[in-house]
Amino acid sequence: MEYNVVSPVKSSETVLRILGTKMATGRELTLAENLMAMTASGQILGNNYGPGPAEMEISTPQLPENIKGLLANYAG
Repeated sequence: MEYNVVSPVKSSETVLRILGTKMATGRELTLAENLMAMTASGQILGNNYGPGPAEMEISTPQLPENIKGLLANYAG
């Protein structure tokens, strides 16, 4: 009996390959595809480099000024 080696699927690399091929043919990426590309590239870059000691500090994220202005407009 012959055994086949099973390896895990590298989903981020697959997504980047598919979207890269689409861009290479000159087609535009949709909003969903842009988000998928950013998520997949973030995972790849995070796996390559990982957080250093300086990035491991927990801090409260600050809203950008344009979002604060938008919230103020909707608040009335």
